Amino acid sequence: MKLTIEQSKLAEILETAYLAISPKPTDPILGNILLIADEDGIVSATGTNLNLTIHTTTTANVEISGQVALPAKLLTDTVSNVRGEITLEVENQACIITHNSGKCRLIGGKSDEFPTLPKAENPTEINLSAKKLQAALEGTLYCASSDETKLVLTGVNFKIDTNKWQAASTNSHKLALVTGTLDSEYSDPINFTVPGKSLGELNKILSQSADTSVCNILLSDRTIEFSLPNTKLISRLLEGEYPKINSLIPRSFEYEFTLERKGFESALKRVSYLAERKQKVVKILWELEATQATLYTEATDIGDAVDSVLMKSVTNNSENISIGLNIDYLIEGLKHISTDEIVVRCNKPTQPVIVCPMGGLLNQLYLVMPVEIKQGFEKVNSQSTKAKVSTQSEPSTEEVTEVSTQTECSTEEVANVAQATDDSETPQIETPSVVAKDTTKGKLTSRSPRTKKEAATA
Repeated sequence: MKLTIEQSKLAEILETAYLAISPKPTDPILGNILLIADEDGIVSATGTNLNLTIHTTTTANVEISGQVALPAKLLTDTVSNVRGEITLEVENQACIITHNSGKCRLIGGKSDEFPTLPKAENPTEINLSAKKLQAALEGTLYCASSDETKLVLTGVNFKIDTNKWQAASTNSHKLALVTGTLDSEYSDPINFTVPGKSLGELNKILSQSADTSVCNILLSDRTIEFSLPNTKLISRLLEGEYPKINSLIPRSFEYEFTLERKGFESALKRVSYLAERKQKVVKILWELEATQATLYTEATDIGDAVDSVLMKSVTNNSENISIGLNIDYLIEGLKHISTDEIVVRCNKPTQPVIVCPMGGLLNQLYLVMPVEIKQGFEKVNSQSTKAKVSTQSEPSTEEVTEVSTQTECSTEEVANVAQATDDSETPQIETPSVVAKDTTKGKLTSRSPRTKKEAATA
């Protein structure tokens, strides 16, 4: 094999293929990238760890076609540190790389031992905008579980019903759901779960794709292939039934609050420094008459903090509501919302809290379970925080009115999302049932045990 190629083009395909290489491969050949050059001037790079395979191509001046398996990290690092035009010449298993200031020789493995690309049998074809797919991954991947004992929860679950699709993830304490529509309709429902690690690498590839590109998806019983211009990512699917999370989403809400996202996130970060390091609980008092949300955290050995942000309330209820939430979960959810304003919806202090963006490319919601808190913090000097609220976080009356009428994530739409599954679905499933039980009692792992005195106060 002999070819001449620009360093930037070769480096790009090598870095993409390297995403699939395991840091500790189970077989020495899996630590290599397979380079193939054909007579038509197409050069491909393939990396795999058997669960994930990435195949990407580019063009080059190919004098002699052939293939070679070379050490992935060594090859990628070598090419990334040279400039200009590169010549690759392979003899047996050795590859000589010549560049404008020198050359080097790499010894590779046997290319015929490299695993072949898995082929899908009778696949179902799905076409989805690359930009929408990336938005769905950004809005769900962070909620996937890292607990390998519940393997199916480490992935993102996709469902397609006629021309509607959704992507969802949960780790039993928080839940993310993104929905959209397809150009085509499917007569039979489609349900599959893709490993979060595979989708994380796909997300990196999608971030470099053109906004107008389309991702062609080929789905078979055990594998899925995401095909983009010049790149294919093939992943094994996760086995097992994914929890029926739609049944956990409330269908109606007593309270609805509109806030400026950055202002709310900044206030959460300010009080987070004085939250208990283990429990990380923030207590939020939604004050309807004062149209502000007061945030309070405390750590027995450090101190406490109080802050507030302005909000707009839409509710028929005249009573204030106080809710305890894991502050890290809440901040993490806000980071994955791109709109300037958000809507927070809730019912009782022991029921799930829903956070939705105002507008956006797709319908998106984030559900976080509440934490039981000691009542009485409402009397903390919240009135003194009114003057400290940033004027930048206060939406004008006209803006709030306009946003309230134009939001794409209304209560009715959330109800429609919940109705996307069969009405016969119930929350009697392993993981979500535990969540529902924890919330009813207000007991989550992030809450520290209450003392008898605190319990009496509550």
